[in-house]
Amino acid sequence: MSTLSWPGCANARDLGGLPAAGGGRVRPGALIRSDRPRPVSVEAVFGHGITLVADLRLAAECRADPSPLAAHPAYRNLPVLRPEDTVLEEMADSLPAIYRAILDRGAPLVAEAMAAIATAPAGGVLVHCHSGKDRTGLIVALSLSLAGVADEDIAADYALTAGALRHEAQFAATTRSRRLFAEVTAATMLATLAYLRERYGGAEPYLRGAGLGQDEITLLKARLIDP
Repeated sequence: MSTLSWPGCANARDLGGLPAAGGGRVRPGALIRSDRPRPVSVEAVFGHGITLVADLRLAAECRADPSPLAAHPAYRNLPVLRPEDTVLEEMADSLPAIYRAILDRGAPLVAEAMAAIATAPAGGVLVHCHSGKDRTGLIVALSLSLAGVADEDIAADYALTAGALRHEAQFAATTRSRRLFAEVTAATMLATLAYLRERYGGAEPYLRGAGLGQDEITLLKARLIDP
C-alpha cells in the first residue's frame, strides 16, 4: 500500500501490496482510493492506468461540484447514499453508527457500486467521494474484506485518512464535525467490520443479500488478489 502524490488530491492511496487470502496480496494498481480529483489531478489519475472512476457522491453533489473526469468514458457516478441522506452528520451520533446506517439503508446502492468495480475493464479502479473518508472508506473496506485482507490491515489503511486530511479537519465548521473527525481511527473501522460480521455474517453475505451476484463476487476477488 502506498501513498500517491497526485496533484490536487490530499488522500490518495494505492491499496496494492496488502496481504490477502491464501497467501496472496492485493494487486498493485488494482484499487486506488482518494478524495475527489481536481482539474490538476486528471493527468495523474489516467497515468495510473485507471479504467473506472467510481464517484460515490450524490448526484446533487456532482452538480454542485462537477468532476473534471465526468466527460471521460471511465467515469461513473455511483452514489451509495440515498437521495434523502444528504448530510452524513444527521444520520447518527458517531462515525460507527453513521457507517452502520449507510450499510443498512443503502445496501442495494452499495452492491451497485461493488458490481461496477467487479466488471470494470482491465486496469485500475479509482474509488472516491468528497474527502475519501466515509463512503470511500466503506467501499474500500468491503472490497478488501472480500479479498481476504485482515480487519487490522483494513482498519490501519482507513486510519491513515486522519493524517492525510488533518489540514481540512482544522477548518471543520462545527464542534460536531470536529468530534466526528476525531473518530477517524482504526477502532471505528474495526467496529464497522465487527458489525458487518455480527449482523450479516461478513462482507460477502452482506453483499450477496444486497444483490451482488456470485459471478460478480468471483470477478471482484480475481481482480484484487495477486496470487
